[in-house]
Amino acid sequence: MRSAKAPLEELPRKILILGASGFLGSHLLETLSESVETIGSYMNPKQKLSTNLHKLNATNYQELDSFIVRVAPTVIVNCVGLTDVEACELRPEASWKLNAAIPIRVAGLAKSMNIKFIHISTDHFYSKINSPRSEIAQLIPINQYGYSKLHAEKSILVNNPDSLVLRTNFFGHSNNGKKSILDFAISTLEGGHKINGFDDVVFSPVGIHEISRFLLSEFSERTTGVLNFASTRPLSKYEFMVMVAKARGFSESQVLRSEIRFSNLKVGRPSYLALDPGRLIKDLQYPMPKIENMLEKELAAFV
Repeated sequence: MRSAKAPLEELPRKILILGASGFLGSHLLETLSESVETIGSYMNPKQKLSTNLHKLNATNYQELDSFIVRVAPTVIVNCVGLTDVEACELRPEASWKLNAAIPIRVAGLAKSMNIKFIHISTDHFYSKINSPRSEIAQLIPINQYGYSKLHAEKSILVNNPDSLVLRTNFFGHSNNGKKSILDFAISTLEGGHKINGFDDVVFSPVGIHEISRFLLSEFSERTTGVLNFASTRPLSKYEFMVMVAKARGFSESQVLRSEIRFSNLKVGRPSYLALDPGRLIKDLQYPMPKIENMLEKELAAFV
């Protein structure tokens, strides 16, 4: 085993991305495929996007198990999930099936096949402390999305202790046709409109390219348990929007301060989401870039 200080390097692996037609999954499929053999699964996109993307009904466990056995990957990255908070509240059965039951089953199968399992989780939890939270902080879900994701985390690690659960919040350019927070911000600013930024929502997001870089490194191979994959600088969504505006040459005055508590959202959301990346940076000694550098990289994808 190499030292934690060893430089990042690409490892000869065969990666399977479950849920490769979503925002993060489609990006991972595209970027990881440039370096290692990568296969993706999808359920219902409008069209097949690439030759290494295969249709899979992950809710059919027999089909799911057979697919994984046939592909025989060395690493599984799970991006399957229902991330629309309102949809999770309206369809709790679907939320628990996609966000919990499927990844829990895959974790167990991965253990039996000696496959590294990496599960993409979330920062969408409440806590009694409003400071960046470590992996062992007590977290409290406040909606169906949060409940299903936290249950998945705990059950995955019970079924397969060698799994890696990434708690994260990411931004980047969407290549699956759906607007991300960054797509929305840029299209609004370029349209000459003002944009609202929640001043009372604090998070510690990372660029999607950085997630790809981590997954290609030996850090992801040897790390287990819950890991906060987060930037070192917590900031409000207002501050993030101002950062985006300035980086694209727009005036800070185009970003308006607003508060989530005065919004018309039907489902409650936690407002303090920042994660403490101490384990990532101090223990693993992963070279996490500054958020300004990650933003610059993601903005380069916009033409």
